[in-house]
Amino acid sequence: MSAKRYLLVDGVAAGMDDPVIAATDMGFLHGDTVFTTLAVHEGRPVLWKAHYARLAGSARQMDYPPLPTEEAFRAELLSAIRIQPDAPSALRVTLSRGRASSPGLDGVSDATVRVVLPLFRPVRQVEALLAGALAETFPLPWDPAADPRFGHKTGNLLWVKGIRRMKRSPEAVEQLLLGRCGEILEGTVSSVFAVDADGVLNTAPLSAGILPGILRGEILAWARREGRALRETAPLFSEAASFRELFLASSTLPLLPVHTVLDPAGAVSFPRDFPVAAAFLDHYRSRILAGES
Repeated sequence: MSAKRYLLVDGVAAGMDDPVIAATDMGFLHGDTVFTTLAVHEGRPVLWKAHYARLAGSARQMDYPPLPTEEAFRAELLSAIRIQPDAPSALRVTLSRGRASSPGLDGVSDATVRVVLPLFRPVRQVEALLAGALAETFPLPWDPAADPRFGHKTGNLLWVKGIRRMKRSPEAVEQLLLGRCGEILEGTVSSVFAVDADGVLNTAPLSAGILPGILRGEILAWARREGRALRETAPLFSEAASFRELFLASSTLPLLPVHTVLDPAGAVSFPRDFPVAAAFLDHYRSRILAGES
């Protein structure tokens, strides 16, 4: 029998299967939550300051009470890691609107409920990551730029689950969400980067309604420091056959090249050496994981 694992609710430990959220909690009733998921490496939360800043920004824009201080946030993350009988691979930090005296759609509360949930997923080895993966396209029937919630990680994820259930191939690890003009915006759970025929690194701008991914920001900062040609413009899927590379990025991947994209019009394949993806992955492992996290 495996040892008991724990989560934190407002800083207090509870068993993973213990009943710790009230039935009147607005996160439970309405999906009124914002969250972030960050990797854990050698007992440390990775890029925790960037995750804190994004979560705090979402809380402000959604009119939640303020988060604890940075240091209190970090201390809570470390506590959630240290109390586990085995090392988690990631932490999901969720803020719920909490309980209200009248928990209707317009309900408000004086304090959020903060849940730190450890995740235990196998860590992919570099060789497996650089082997690449299969993805497929999904044309969005709406414009995410017209809906501000798509710029935040919220608990309203039924739209993501619905899209993922419509995968055409069970082997596809991700769906590339296409805008109305066939531009590649992002994945359901990842940012998307393309290296075009001229060697320019392209990714959709935040103004397109995409999530400000933490790894997206790290890749952009790295590319600028390296002097790499970079453009925050959504690459067009109609030009995918000319791409040198296509890769996905997220905090827990952290990076995954794509060797083939399935589309109803036909499959598009890419070279399998992925030099830009490999260079960033090396930077991630040697600098980001080794640095302040």
